[in-house]
Amino acid sequence: MIRKLLLIGLVSLGLSSEMGTSFSVRTANDDTQPLDYELSIKFEDTNGKFRYLLKRDWERELGEKYIDDVVNFQHQVISYLYYGVDYVNKESKNIDYITYNVGATIGYFKAGISFKKTDEYELSPLLDLGFSTKADVKDLDGNPDITYTLSISTKSNIVDEHIFNIKSEVKKWLTTRINVFALYKHEYYNEKEDFQFKVGLGVKL
Repeated sequence: MIRKLLLIGLVSLGLSSEMGTSFSVRTANDDTQPLDYELSIKFEDTNGKFRYLLKRDWERELGEKYIDDVVNFQHQVISYLYYGVDYVNKESKNIDYITYNVGATIGYFKAGISFKKTDEYELSPLLDLGFSTKADVKDLDGNPDITYTLSISTKSNIVDEHIFNIKSEVKKWLTTRINVFALYKHEYYNEKEDFQFKVGLGVKL
């Protein structure tokens, strides 16, 4: 059900966001298996009071096919206060969780509480801390030339639940709407981790 909603969101929300896509092929670690590949598509809007990321990866690794979904929503309501939802289901890394988030942002920093869904009726509270910054370099005509973003976030109950994310992205704008990007992301979820480095094409819709 959630995956169907994700696909609907990719189409409907994509009209007011930036779309990015990347594709990679590599030799499998096992020579008897076909080539590994990864196709990624995302829609993202990081400006304004309503921000979101909708992302899906189609992967094949050692002959096994996986679908990885990431959905982040955040709505800034009164002054610095926000609420949102994070949904992560990465079959390739066996990472699967949902958190409901409330808190406040002050400049580059945010602090709040996340409630992680543990089963159908229970939520576990986590301390939610984050840092994010964005820098734009413009050309002589005042148009975007290079955009750099960095975000770090952690959600933890200090005991046995730990979610840590670091994301860094550089975009080189070829026109006012088209860019090439390099993305680095590292996610830790308890004892599991997911490392990504991608180069791809972005289009501002």
